[in-house]
Amino acid sequence: MAGRIAVVDGANRFVRWEDRRTIHEQQLVHRSIHILVFDGAHRLLVQRRHRTKQTYPRTWDISCAGHVEESDYTSGPDADLDTVYAAVAARELHEELGVTAPLALLGRFAPEPGVHYEHIHLFTCTSDGPYTLQADEVEELFPLPRAGVADFLAGPEPITHALRWFLGWLLANDRWPT
Repeated sequence: MAGRIAVVDGANRFVRWEDRRTIHEQQLVHRSIHILVFDGAHRLLVQRRHRTKQTYPRTWDISCAGHVEESDYTSGPDADLDTVYAAVAARELHEELGVTAPLALLGRFAPEPGVHYEHIHLFTCTSDGPYTLQADEVEELFPLPRAGVADFLAGPEPITHALRWFLGWLLANDRWPT
């Protein structure tokens, strides 16, 4: 069973603990990590979320993402957050995709109305696998080339708001690796 998650305010300060279901049902602001995994050919790996996920089942999403849970804090829910986020990112990358790779922080993002209700630390890494998908989290991976983003976004497949937003951010800020 997953641990409790910190509900936080607009300044990313601890408010209280809640369970995952309540966090998502009430769209409470909380902390998470997202990782953009690129392969050696500079393609972004996007994942299809598992069909049993509470939110966005069978929908294309960021390469890897996860919540910061109660057990991730070693010195209290507001202490040493950069270290906490980085540790969660490394753990999630290994759990969801079965890889270990050096992570680089790309940015910190506050909740974005209509897109997500999280304080996100966005990381990136490069890995050519091999990938071992976490069976109850990820159904498949797809290597998305930069040149294919427009067709991917215009296609019939469901895509999370967060993936759409971060793809736009990557391209607008020229952060896609070359």
